[in-house]
Amino acid sequence: MISKNEFITMSLDLNLFFLRIMKEHSFFLEIAFTPVNSQMASEAKNFRICFEKLLSEATNLANGNVSRQAVESRQFATQFTVDAEQLTNFYTGVPFNTNLTKRELMLMPCDRHTPVREQEVCSLNRRSYRLTAALAEFKDKLLNDVLSCRIFTLNYPLLIKHILREARLFMEMLDNLNDKRDCMDPIDLIDQEVFWNRQMAEHAKFIAGLLDPTEEMLINTARMFGKEFDMLTAESTQAAQKSCNINNATRDSIAATKRLRDFKTAGTQGLLDCNIKSIIVPLLADHVLREANHYLCVLGVCSPDRS
Repeated sequence: MISKNEFITMSLDLNLFFLRIMKEHSFFLEIAFTPVNSQMASEAKNFRICFEKLLSEATNLANGNVSRQAVESRQFATQFTVDAEQLTNFYTGVPFNTNLTKRELMLMPCDRHTPVREQEVCSLNRRSYRLTAALAEFKDKLLNDVLSCRIFTLNYPLLIKHILREARLFMEMLDNLNDKRDCMDPIDLIDQEVFWNRQMAEHAKFIAGLLDPTEEMLINTARMFGKEFDMLTAESTQAAQKSCNINNATRDSIAATKRLRDFKTAGTQGLLDCNIKSIIVPLLADHVLREANHYLCVLGVCSPDRS
């Protein structure tokens, strides 16, 4: 069981990371629909707005109540997020609350807890769960319609499956927290390693598929990461099944994720500087960078400057 303060901090860490991720998933879905599916685009837009409201509420509760590790990991927002939102707004016309992002960048960790009622955090968790469950249902139906050729979207079917997987993970972790269980025991950690290695592999494959064909060096690097993380997924899966060599698998995952994070960092900067040809919106690049930062923190490497 976890204490009241641990519950509050773990809940707010989780919400600040995943609510922004879910908000951006909604945005990626919204801009990928064609005019004939404008109603579905409107539904995705509504999810985006609702997640932003919950994220703002979580941010109001968070100052002085989030962990130093999560703040230092740059999983809530990176040095690129505001610029990525502004440029993505310029490209798409979709508005982003950059003031909310700036507030997240200024959050102070919980060296001394700011008074927050546990009931407020429980309520936030429940509403985050319900909204994420509704978005997961939307994603699931969209995926089935795409696979049955009933609808066309500019998102890969694998990307829809990928973001559905993340929604379900968020829901599972919220469930664990509201049951006051520690959702990061050793078994859960190796399960998360399996989960995030697969996600990192798919990130690399998406990047390779969204780069301009002339960006051959970047495409080859992305494909290399995809293959490496496929092998790491198999390695961590085997370690989880046999309860052996877990430390070796984790060391391999940390080393590869650091290199992928650096690749994503350079890619995000390159897109913001208009030095990379692609059909990647800048916010997607920042989004996958934050997920790499989050994964490194799960693996115990929360400072971006740690070797």
